Amino acid sequence: MKSGFITIVGRPNVGKSTLTNKLVNEKVAIVSDKAGTTRDQIKGIVNINENQFIFVDTPGIHKPKHLLGEHMTNIAIEALENVDLIMFMLDGTKEISTGDMFVNEHIRAVNTPIVAIINKIDKMTDTEIEEKIVEIKEKLGDFDEIITLTAEYGIGVHKIFDVAKNYLSGDMWFYPEDYYTDLPVNKIVVETIREKILHHTKDEIPHSVAVEIINVETKPTIRKYDVNIYVERDSQKGIIIGKDGALLKKIGIEARKEIEHLIDLKVNLKLWVKVKKKWRKNSKFLDELGYSSKKKK
Repeated sequence: MKSGFITIVGRPNVGKSTLTNKLVNEKVAIVSDKAGTTRDQIKGIVNINENQFIFVDTPGIHKPKHLLGEHMTNIAIEALENVDLIMFMLDGTKEISTGDMFVNEHIRAVNTPIVAIINKIDKMTDTEIEEKIVEIKEKLGDFDEIITLTAEYGIGVHKIFDVAKNYLSGDMWFYPEDYYTDLPVNKIVVETIREKILHHTKDEIPHSVAVEIINVETKPTIRKYDVNIYVERDSQKGIIIGKDGALLKKIGIEARKEIEHLIDLKVNLKLWVKVKKKWRKNSKFLDELGYSSKKKK
């Protein structure tokens, strides 16, 4: 039996979480078209024959503008350590950016094999794919391998297993056979609610939202969650609540259905929206939410 950890990194919004979900064939990471959706390391576990692949989805590596951004970048950089393979994901439809180069600097600082992933090949011609490979080598250097795929539709995703199995170093499985993630249920609940907010809001709202469970009560046939949704300004609170509470109700209904499917119990979800000014720069509050800006030693 073999196992190994494979970190998926890249700048924000290149499709890392979409790829993780496709690899696992389960929803382990929330997905939206907003940059900065992922805020923590999220593990997706796949068992194929004798091999256990543990994929680590990460926040986009970027130059942070606040303490929450520091947490996200630190989390992603920490995920480069003590893994068997780094997969560097790139948007094939866009020119190599300074953001990609910033990620490249960090992954080259560790002594770990690196595979480049060119995403969104369904939107590229064969000639454009060949030109992208040349551009990657010229601007980012050589890689152990280069994989082409489209995460959204699962095109070419099988190539990841074919390549990654050659780098597995563990001689035992780290997780039981029926695990597809190690995320606690309450964390999945929080992320599910946050995802619904991201889908129904725009502009600055997604980056200014935090979700916290303040109470859980489980009975034989139902589980009750009391949840605070934090924003930074009164205007943002009004947007999330919506006219006559309509948007908040919609967010709650969509999240409740998904959570019920997850835990196989009826769910009572009570949501409150509260203003916490500049919470992304408040180290104490970030620690309470589990978003520490300090690097682990």
